[in-house]
Amino acid sequence: MFDTRDQRWGVTDAAIGILLSTAGSLGWAWLTRTVVLPEWLQVLGAFLAIWVPLVVVLQVADAARGRRSHWRDFGLRFTWIDLLWGAGIGLLARGAVTLIEVAATGRTSLDGGVLALPSGFTFWFGVVLAPVVLGPIIEETFYRGLVLRAVARRTGGGRRVAASVAVLVSALVFALAHLAVGGVVSPAAAAMTFTGALVLGLATGVLAVATGRIGGAIIAHVVFNGLLVAAVLAR
Repeated sequence: MFDTRDQRWGVTDAAIGILLSTAGSLGWAWLTRTVVLPEWLQVLGAFLAIWVPLVVVLQVADAARGRRSHWRDFGLRFTWIDLLWGAGIGLLARGAVTLIEVAATGRTSLDGGVLALPSGFTFWFGVVLAPVVLGPIIEETFYRGLVLRAVARRTGGGRRVAASVAVLVSALVFALAHLAVGGVVSPAAAAMTFTGALVLGLATGVLAVATGRIGGAIIAHVVFNGLLVAAVLAR
């Protein structure tokens, strides 16, 4: 369990980041429906609209009200054991989501057809780099580094209660954020998007609390998303 005693940033910072990220995503979606933009710019802007507010809030919280160390403030640290724990948790989370999808819909996000993959920058950034590398780092630092710790600090009832509430709240917020910016078009797709993000959020939250750092959570997120990307590329 991490130490939050001298932490001066909190749930207000988390709320600001979430609101700005959601507003940025919805605003960019509106812009792309209004103005004709190149495909690569649409993809780049969609990710930046979500991530830039999160990164800005992390930087401001760390520099203005933190200890000016992402390691001490958000637990952004890796050890060799994080590779093992992260890979295992990522595999378990993807397996759990696959079982839920099969039980609910008779199919899984790991199968099905893709008409055509993009090429060039859109492929390397939008299909590979963003979901498998950049997304896990930024999102885990914000949701398991800032949000989870902020909620734990505000929750009474002892360390175990605080940790449990923080894991659940950070996972729910993470899942709702994916639902808000995911652009899903049906109730079934919305339910699967929410469920997948919730399972991943719970898994990485427990790992972050257990280790006191988010290195393993980042690796788990990489594996979770990477398996889906690998399945898409293998079709």
